[in-house]
Amino acid sequence: MTTRRAHLEITGMSCSTCSGAVEDAVADLDGVDAGNANYATDEGTVEYDPAETSLAEIYDAIADAGYEAASVTETLTVMGMSCSTCSGTVGDAVSDLPGVIRADVNFASDEARVEYNPNDISLADIRDAIADAGYEPVHDEAEETQGASQRERAVEKELRRQRRLVIGGGILTLPFVPIMLAMFGLVTLPDLGTVDLAIASVPILGLLEFVLATALMATLGKEFIAGAWRAFSHNRRANMDTLVALGTSAGYVYSTAFLFGLIAGAGLYFEAVAFILWFITLGNWLEVRSKARAGNALRELLEMEADEATIVEDGDEKQVPLENVAVGDVMKVRPGERIPTDGEVVDGQSAVDESMLTGESVPAEKEAGDEVVGSTINENGVLLVEATKVGSETAIQQLVDRVKEAQSRQPEIQRLVDRVSAYFVPAVIVNAVAWALLWAAFPEQLAAFVDMIPLWGLVQGGPEVAAVGGAGVPVLEFSVIVLASSLLIACPCALGLATPAATMVGSTLSATNGVLFKGGDVLEQVRG
Repeated sequence: MTTRRAHLEITGMSCSTCSGAVEDAVADLDGVDAGNANYATDEGTVEYDPAETSLAEIYDAIADAGYEAASVTETLTVMGMSCSTCSGTVGDAVSDLPGVIRADVNFASDEARVEYNPNDISLADIRDAIADAGYEPVHDEAEETQGASQRERAVEKELRRQRRLVIGGGILTLPFVPIMLAMFGLVTLPDLGTVDLAIASVPILGLLEFVLATALMATLGKEFIAGAWRAFSHNRRANMDTLVALGTSAGYVYSTAFLFGLIAGAGLYFEAVAFILWFITLGNWLEVRSKARAGNALRELLEMEADEATIVEDGDEKQVPLENVAVGDVMKVRPGERIPTDGEVVDGQSAVDESMLTGESVPAEKEAGDEVVGSTINENGVLLVEATKVGSETAIQQLVDRVKEAQSRQPEIQRLVDRVSAYFVPAVIVNAVAWALLWAAFPEQLAAFVDMIPLWGLVQGGPEVAAVGGAGVPVLEFSVIVLASSLLIACPCALGLATPAATMVGSTLSATNGVLFKGGDVLEQVRG
């Protein structure tokens, strides 16, 4: 049994009875070996077995007893996640760390919201664990010269990279269009002849397809192969990239072997490899673009803040940056200006447009003693406002934080999807390999069985040993088709992609329209 020791800062204890209540609340949990609380120092230690109880349960028990254990919640940007399997991997890597209380990861927003005990673990340790899992944690620190966060720059960089892949891949895929049209009999391709190589006489057209497909595998395909290898090498898991990598690699390797006469076959599949890689890359670019647009909506909320404030001190006025405003400063707000930060009117009378916060189109009258909210617009009179909240405590900043929290909190359907997705990809791979082997071993028997299904008569081809009129393909080739088709038809997994994407977009758009959801679980409950 492996035990952990948690060092806690506990507030609210005033006597030995309080510390005893905390100790009793913790001791009632399964897996807790020892719990001590000292009201004089506001500290406590708990030894527990993480296999039987979690740090979150310990914190909840202390809260239920009426006290509070100190924790820190941070939202980290994590790049490189492509599906719910990836977010599950990141979540497991972070949750397994001693000192981490809760970790919610949303691959659609590229964010991980982590609550942790600062006495036992640091933010650097959490970032290292994410990096060790094969993903890229982004330091979200403001850049004064550019006015953009590291996260925004990372998303923009990824968007540009995906755009380059789409354009470059499209150029390489375009020559395959007439080949596809020829397959359907819509055009006729000229016979370019053959070229004699040491191992075989190779058609020039096939050689051109091979060169283009190789370039696509080296550019677009490399992205999926790298993602699949990262998931396997770091975490022994398979993700959506694994399905694309295996499916396209199977088609590419088979076509290459057939082209150079290494195996018998009936045709090349380079054009299928090309279109599959390009279309999925196009989907990835659209996904990244939607993430960037959702992020832009949050940034637009923050851009409603004023850049500067006019501070009145001893009768003198001076312009200061918003971040230099402190609680207690008196600010002068002229007609048409945004109120820099939350505060209380100390002098003056005016109407304030609060529609960005309340949705009310009619300005609210304000006078001395009334509270005003930062980023709202002063309509007519001059107001003197004493700052009561600044920085991350203002209403607009709290609104953005709540939206980010809502995006991180998963609805119940998403938790179910994550559990299913953990087994989905391996099940798809096993299913694909099993059917490919069965068709290779028993083509006639399976064809006879499938022939009893009415739809089979509409399907062209099949293994040549069972095809009517010699219209089939070699058994090996048909098995490769079955393998690749079974892998690729499940990718990308709409089940794993749709829910987090819908939660991210829905919570952001609702916030910009004045409706704030506390989390994806609440959004799920109010569905029509």
